[in-house]
Amino acid sequence: MSKPKILSPTLREKKRYLAFEVISESKLEFEEILNAFWHSLLNLCGEIGTANTNIWFVKDMWNENSQRGVIRCRHDTVEYVRSALALIDRIGDSRVIINTLGVSGTMKVVKRKFFGERTLEDFGPESYEERQENTPQQNKL
Repeated sequence: MSKPKILSPTLREKKRYLAFEVISESKLEFEEILNAFWHSLLNLCGEIGTANTNIWFVKDMWNENSQRGVIRCRHDTVEYVRSALALIDRIGDSRVIINTLGVSGTMKVVKRKFFGERTLEDFGPESYEERQENTPQQNKL
């Protein structure tokens, strides 16, 4: 039995990762936000449009304390996802605002840029040297 062929990178679907933040009167559960988003997207795009977005909630990236999360979607449907998030104004009994923090092509950049994750490379000697080069030197008289 032969292995199935792997698609080349040019034929694969391009993904985008959308970071979002929920501002609400009370703390919300992940499932409540998930249900509200699906209802909003279905009302906006319909069933076929929702299926074409290839939405995937990255559950490992949901932070219960800061109420931040990540959604993965196709690159050409990012605006539909942003619109669906913006249309959510009430979840259960609490009023909510969902801010889109930004969009990126990789999960690594989302973690670093929107969630403040740092790596050892941020503390390396070359980053120190670059910072020294970029700071203005004071002339001593």
